[in-house]
Amino acid sequence: MDSYLIAVAFDAGIKLAAGGTLIFFSQKRHRKAAYYWGLAWVIYAYAITGNLGVHPEMAAVLLGFFSSLILRGVLMVNEGMSTPRDYMQIVSWGPAVIGVYIAILFIFLRKTPEIVVMGAVYGTSGVFLSTGGIVLYHTREFYDQDTAYLGLSLTTYGLYQMIYPVFWHSNMRFWGLFLSLALTVVTTLFMVQFSLGEVFEIKEPTTRIEIQPGVRMADPGHFKDFKKKFEGYPVLSFVRNVEVPNGWKVYRITNIGGQGNVSPTNLPRILETAVDYVRSVGNSDLKPVVVLEGLEYLKLYNEFKALAKFLTSLRDYVALNNGMLLLILEKDAWEERELKTLERLLM
Repeated sequence: MDSYLIAVAFDAGIKLAAGGTLIFFSQKRHRKAAYYWGLAWVIYAYAITGNLGVHPEMAAVLLGFFSSLILRGVLMVNEGMSTPRDYMQIVSWGPAVIGVYIAILFIFLRKTPEIVVMGAVYGTSGVFLSTGGIVLYHTREFYDQDTAYLGLSLTTYGLYQMIYPVFWHSNMRFWGLFLSLALTVVTTLFMVQFSLGEVFEIKEPTTRIEIQPGVRMADPGHFKDFKKKFEGYPVLSFVRNVEVPNGWKVYRITNIGGQGNVSPTNLPRILETAVDYVRSVGNSDLKPVVVLEGLEYLKLYNEFKALAKFLTSLRDYVALNNGMLLLILEKDAWEERELKTLERLLM
């Protein structure tokens, strides 16, 4: 068998394995973005068959779906965050970049119209992949450094796709495959690292604290008593502007970027963090305790229906793991109808 065909089959196998791994972790770790990324790699594996000349039109369609799904996953990560104007200006240059790219294929590489069409597909895909990488790199302000690395690797992969037609020469095909394999492995590793989420260090409290599973609603005054009782317990807290005891893992709800901060519009990020925490506590003899303060602030940035859905999902996951969810709210800031709805859904 042709050694090049063997290499192509190996490349497709790597992409299938990458896709399957990401889809698996998307289910195990409650990561929607990983599902889209996994599906994208699976589709790309099938696109390789068409790229061999068997069905080039199939390759063009599938490659388009690949970049769309990758970008969709990036938007899932970026959900609820405002995109800076500078990044939107970068995106606005996309059509111009694609136009110049096609002209280069025609003039300098002297490709046939058929090959130029396929090159345009790769170029367009590369532009959107690089755009997704830039947007993802921006989220490093609210995530960890691994997200920045994923953004850089995705941007690099997009640039590689834009120059991919250069490797169509017979004496450069293997170099193209080698770069494809290397970038696939590196990008997938960062995607898997992101999908694994955060691992919390759970320390046993010095004194035994009795945990009553379920949902509690309390005003800020009663919260002071709760903080005294649970001082030293590994509580996960999302707070707006209150101090928390030592030993608590705290995230500040704010629009200001930074490690340990979470945007008020990024409800999926809060839920994912809670899932990671509950899973980490599950490896100990303790019960998870999650505190959410600043609900009125969240209400300013989210519709009540979306907020209620989020709280219901958070409640279900904590309750399923025999934990406690404490919601701190000012009842005077809520309509009676809203309070009754929350009590019916959560209590």
